[in-house]
Amino acid sequence: MKLLLILYIEEHEKEVRKILRSQKIQMYSEVDVKGFKNENHEADIDNWFAHDEVERFSKLFFSIQSDQKVSAMLGAVKSYNEMHEGMENYPLHAYKLNVEETV
Repeated sequence: MKLLLILYIEEHEKEVRKILRSQKIQMYSEVDVKGFKNENHEADIDNWFAHDEVERFSKLFFSIQSDQKVSAMLGAVKSYNEMHEGMENYPLHAYKLNVEETV
């Protein structure tokens, strides 16, 4: 089992939901995220959402799925980002993490 995380600005919510449906991910959770940057801190990742002085309202999606579903979802997110090069500063961020144990 893998933990799928997707971080995106709220303006991309409809697109993310379309990708989820296309990849047949039926069960998931979302939380609101408010991103910001301290005055003198440079972002460790160039395309992180809070790269400028403006607050960014984002969403964090997470779901535990099979390795195959998560890999397919990461591929779909990568394709989406490549097709929408104009949003270079605000791409979708997707992560696949191991689930070591559940109780």
